[in-house]
Amino acid sequence: MTGFKPPAPRQVEEALRRIPTRPLRRAFFEGLKNPLWVEPLARAGMFDNPPEPEVTDDGLIQDFYWPEIDYLIRVAPASPQAVVDVLLKLADSNNAWVRRAVFTIGASIPADNAAALKPLLKKWETGGFGWRSDPRDMVSMVVNLLQGGQDKTGKWLANLLFRPSASENKHKAALALDEYWYDDGLPRVAKALGDDGLKTVLPWLEAYERHSGHLTDTFDMTEMSRESIRHRSDNYPSVEHSLIETVRDLATGSMASKPQTTKTILTKSPMTLARKILLYAVAETLLNSDEQTSTHVGDDLHTIAEELLSDNRLRDDSYRIELGELARAVGKRRPSALDPLIEFISAGPQKKLSELQERLRRDDEDTPEVLQARVQLVFDSWKHRWLSAIGGEVLPPTLQPVLAELDSRLGVIDAPLSPVPRLTTWSGPNGPISRDDMSVMSPAELTAHLASWHDTADGWGPGPSHEGQGRELSALVATNPRVLAGAPDLVDRLRPTYLRAILQGWEAALKAALQLEWLEVADLISGVLAHADASSFPIEGGEWDDDVDFRWAKNAAVSLLEELAKKRDNPLIPPQAASIFAGLLINKADDEVAWKEYDANQNESGMDPLNLSINRQWPIRLHGLINLMSHGQDAPWYEEARASFERELEKTDRHGASRAIVGENLGRLLTVDPDWLNARAVDLFGSTDGVSPNQQIALTTTLAVHYYHPALYDLLAPSLETAIRSAEPLASGWRGESTPQQRIGEWVVTAIIQGHKPMDDPLAEAFFTVTEPKVRGKAIGHIAWSFMHAESVDSEIRDRFADLWDARVKHVRSQPEDKNELNEFYWFVRSGKFDPAWWLPRLKEAVQLDPDLAGGRFMMGKQIASAADADPRQAFDATKILLSNRQEAGMPTWDLTQNAVPMVIARAIVSGDKQLKEEVILFMNELGEKGDQGLQKAVNDVLNGKITQDNVGE
Repeated sequence: MTGFKPPAPRQVEEALRRIPTRPLRRAFFEGLKNPLWVEPLARAGMFDNPPEPEVTDDGLIQDFYWPEIDYLIRVAPASPQAVVDVLLKLADSNNAWVRRAVFTIGASIPADNAAALKPLLKKWETGGFGWRSDPRDMVSMVVNLLQGGQDKTGKWLANLLFRPSASENKHKAALALDEYWYDDGLPRVAKALGDDGLKTVLPWLEAYERHSGHLTDTFDMTEMSRESIRHRSDNYPSVEHSLIETVRDLATGSMASKPQTTKTILTKSPMTLARKILLYAVAETLLNSDEQTSTHVGDDLHTIAEELLSDNRLRDDSYRIELGELARAVGKRRPSALDPLIEFISAGPQKKLSELQERLRRDDEDTPEVLQARVQLVFDSWKHRWLSAIGGEVLPPTLQPVLAELDSRLGVIDAPLSPVPRLTTWSGPNGPISRDDMSVMSPAELTAHLASWHDTADGWGPGPSHEGQGRELSALVATNPRVLAGAPDLVDRLRPTYLRAILQGWEAALKAALQLEWLEVADLISGVLAHADASSFPIEGGEWDDDVDFRWAKNAAVSLLEELAKKRDNPLIPPQAASIFAGLLINKADDEVAWKEYDANQNESGMDPLNLSINRQWPIRLHGLINLMSHGQDAPWYEEARASFERELEKTDRHGASRAIVGENLGRLLTVDPDWLNARAVDLFGSTDGVSPNQQIALTTTLAVHYYHPALYDLLAPSLETAIRSAEPLASGWRGESTPQQRIGEWVVTAIIQGHKPMDDPLAEAFFTVTEPKVRGKAIGHIAWSFMHAESVDSEIRDRFADLWDARVKHVRSQPEDKNELNEFYWFVRSGKFDPAWWLPRLKEAVQLDPDLAGGRFMMGKQIASAADADPRQAFDATKILLSNRQEAGMPTWDLTQNAVPMVIARAIVSGDKQLKEEVILFMNELGEKGDQGLQKAVNDVLNGKITQDNVGE
């Protein structure tokens, strides 16, 4: 508190006399910096009555700002005890600004003072901490308490914020913080908890599982949330996944130093999840241990690992991935530790044989031999999964040939430690039997079941249906494409619903690079395409429960052919089968009804042409024909495929899907058959004489899906110039983030900076003359943005880009009305590829020419702060003009004041430039008068080395 003096009583009295109104109090407290006024003002009652919220006429709650609280926040670090004493008297206040301030202050004062606020928080616990309270401050207060030695209070508050509790919904836990803040704040709290982290956070996870209905005293379903501890199923914020990952990381860190203690903590938990995390932590620690690991810890790790590998309770399928990871980690060091697995694998699934036989029984007349075959298939599948998870490299010698035989018979499991592939579906119709039940049937039995089952319901309610059975079948075929191998006459015996499901399952399997029975696939596709549209099967169930005809099955057949026609780096399909599929796509998939359906479609969904092309049978076939052509002119089917594609292009396509397909595949067509493409370029893309809507679709799709390429640029330049000059908006083939005009500009800019085209290239001149200035700016800005994401940029390309910028600035100087062309210069600054000596003066001029640049939503504070080292004068000038052009507060203004201003002022003060020093001090005083009360301290922190380039803004 150097430099501050306590006020005399008469000073306090005079001050209070002069601030009888709220505006006067606000002006007083916003300018007050002296922390020694807290106690005298408190004795005078100035902090006793924060305004209470009021209910407005429309029923809303209105909070009133209390200027006194900002003063308390500002001086709390300098006078923590006095501020805490004031706050403790405000327990009955409902003012949201007060409740917010308690956390802000609690995060900034010494931990022992912050701990004294606990009674206040306990008083507010049941009613809530106020909607204005910032979760970041809440978390920071917890971290402050824990790091400051106030463990008891810190853990109490951490539990209050992060431990889930019961809610009215028995399947959903109540949370004090939103899901995002778990992802953001939980790791910070876990780190601050130190050695107590695992013991503290594990109960939070258990509480979540209980209050979500996954864990009770009688059952445990926690493993369903996380099939693999290593990988979460998606990247969306999730309280459950955040808790799992935090416990996982805490357990792994603890296992490296205290393995036995960590094991004890995790094994005491009733959750399957906790035991999965234990397996993961041991395996991960073993994999990362080295010579520096103490002998004692290393021995403990191996002892725990061997105990886990021998534990019969961990032989359930829910532990397969983690136990497999552990076996791989141990087997490389102590192969003998895997010996207990020999008996485990040989014994098979932990299910009573009689129960398994009963579950697999289909008919009371099943012979023992048939039933035993089903049981054996279940055993073999189970054994295959487990042996693959453990891995052939570490399997005991007696088990290695077993895995080899199962791989040969059932197919290699490509990713045995990944979650089991699932076909994405939604809650909907149910099947009469599950995919697991179907998986143990022979092909003949499965076909018989599908052919004989009938939907006798009335179509109402959640009963089983053909659609539901089809979804289960499709999911099964996706992971086991040979499940119907050898079953004859499927097209005659099965409903089109099931044929569609099989074809869709095969397509999913093909995308996963699984081997199919190619000739049987060809037979089924051929049979479906040759079948009349009408179905001989009577429709059963309600609407959408059964396909009314073969149209959807034919769509699925063509979609599968489109996938089969793709050229792959590692050929999957034998040449003979590939030729058969090509013939089917060229000849049998030529479906006039599909064209009429597409043509008659009103496109009520509003799909753009490219999206429409992947959702209708006729254009899907065109995708397939292009796939066939991409194999090259030497492919035996090339001429036929190209001729068929040409015939389809001759049709009057009023929706434009065929032209979107041409645009999407232009690069491939140019590579495979440039002569054919060049001869048709005008018909497909237009010319200087004009560009029709369909030609615009081909053009704009090309721009949307292709990166710039000189050959494409030269091919399309005349059409692109005509498109630019169009008075009407261009027809868009695919609605991406950039408009077609902007994408043309991005190609133009790239051609210039790559050195392929000069600045006076006709297309470039047209773009920079005809398009709106804002579009030009966005095109230039996007290329600068791409520089930011590039690991490196060639100096010649960078310099040509700099020259282009200077040329555009020169243009704006002469035509100020085009100022918006400069609106995205911040990407040059943020890219990190241009020297500050280049961009600082240009930033200053850009803001002078285009004040809107200062109002942009993107931030440059840290870049300007860094540049102040090399050129404090230019950095100061740029900062000053940016702030002077901002009309209102917002994140960019906050960014400049927090990240740039203190560093820029400090660097100017020590620069040796007397004039500059006087200017920045005057500027600092101006900012202080406007309310930036913490600026002086921030500048001093920079001068004293407390704030550096590495931690600026923290």
